[in-house]
Amino acid sequence: MRVVLKIGGHLFSRENDLIDFNYLAKISKILRICIKEVSKLLVVVGGGYVARKYIELGRSLGLTESILDLLGIEVARVNAALIYSLTTNSPSPPIPRSLEEAIEKALSTNFLTIGGYQPGQSTTTVAALTAEALPADLLLLTTNVEGIYDSDPKVNPRAKLMREVSVERLEKMFLKEIMAGEYRLLDPLSVKIIKRSKINTLVFSGVDPDNILRAIRGERVGTRILV
Repeated sequence: MRVVLKIGGHLFSRENDLIDFNYLAKISKILRICIKEVSKLLVVVGGGYVARKYIELGRSLGLTESILDLLGIEVARVNAALIYSLTTNSPSPPIPRSLEEAIEKALSTNFLTIGGYQPGQSTTTVAALTAEALPADLLLLTTNVEGIYDSDPKVNPRAKLMREVSVERLEKMFLKEIMAGEYRLLDPLSVKIIKRSKINTLVFSGVDPDNILRAIRGERVGTRILV
């Protein structure tokens, strides 16, 4: 089974925890198990709080959104290199800088980490594009909530977790475009990619890294996107 996994930077890099090394130790342990259970594992890693601070600083100094995106991507690539080294206990090879490079590298390895490709793409979009091109049997999108809710659970305490949701409903839910450094669960482009290639996708909480292994093993976690 070929799997693309997105690890949001907000899971291990937060304002109060610039880098949560305990979390990284846990997730690298889980990834070592996952590598043995799948034929290919490609992991897309976000920039987290460090990237957002660079972006906030650059924006205050008048840098364009494209330049800010590039800064965030470079931080995400550093995070990707860190996760690779922690998982394999070896130096990270150069992190792919394009979709073409990622797919080419994936031909000769069963484990690869990715930080981002180009401005204007969220890490969710990067993961969806990678899953489409590989092609992946499963796309796993981790977040800091249990899955996709019918409304924002951080705003509405009565929000209900949807165990399944159609891609058409997602298109209506995630219409707003994103700015550099802004975290959102999904965005219009990633939903479009999932829809057009009918990618088998799960959205679930990565706060407990064990959920990644549960998802790969077919256990019920989070929300499945129906395509």
